[in-house]
Amino acid sequence: MNALLRTLLTLAHLLCSLYETFRYAVNAAYRWCMEPRPADPFAELVTLARVLVRTNKIPRHLLIVVGLCDNYPLDCVRIIGWCITLGIPYVSFFDRDGFFKKNEISLKEKFARERPDLVERIIWNFHARAPSQNGIIGSKSKINVSLLSNIDSKGKIVTLTQSLAKAVSTGDLDPEEITDKLISEKLQIKGMPDPDLALICGYTCSSHGVLPWHTQTTEFLMLPLYVNMSVKDFTCLIEKYNKSVQRHGK
Repeated sequence: MNALLRTLLTLAHLLCSLYETFRYAVNAAYRWCMEPRPADPFAELVTLARVLVRTNKIPRHLLIVVGLCDNYPLDCVRIIGWCITLGIPYVSFFDRDGFFKKNEISLKEKFARERPDLVERIIWNFHARAPSQNGIIGSKSKINVSLLSNIDSKGKIVTLTQSLAKAVSTGDLDPEEITDKLISEKLQIKGMPDPDLALICGYTCSSHGVLPWHTQTTEFLMLPLYVNMSVKDFTCLIEKYNKSVQRHGK
């Protein structure tokens, strides 16, 4: 019976994934054929930036969650550039296996080649540095880019558990002092606000290992999987977030 249920669930998951892929492809084809394409695609970003300022709903922290293999055509350089245009001060790229962290040098070199005009506006992995008084290093006009992996989520839980156990065993910490507030403070990435918007690269709407208490008020949207993300795809997702109403469980 268990084997049958497992097979049915796998089949249902596969059909759901095929449906989502087909839906994304149809939507892309429809937009390509029916919607007018501006001569300057970045004009859409500028227009959207004005709308976000007017509605006062600019994501302060955009999280890109990658749940696919590392050959997914995700152009981080373009995404960072779009975030700068929209005035999004924090953008993070998360994958469980640490692909972004392993290729950090290559990503920085690619960014320097393709967008030399923006190099001075990037603060890489600011959360690993000593925080400033206001929690943001450098000028407010700069963007903080973080490359995160499982070490920054579940791995951090393991490290914290080990350190608390060691502190208790040596008598430096009373077990009664271990509270929800203490744990939350230790797991929080200092200086980085919780994500307002998470864009998921994957076949399923899943956090793929991001800690749930860091995303308790995060709006999750799916990225198109058929091709590399275009300006139009990006602006559509930001507009969808801008129109969403977050009730925070009410």
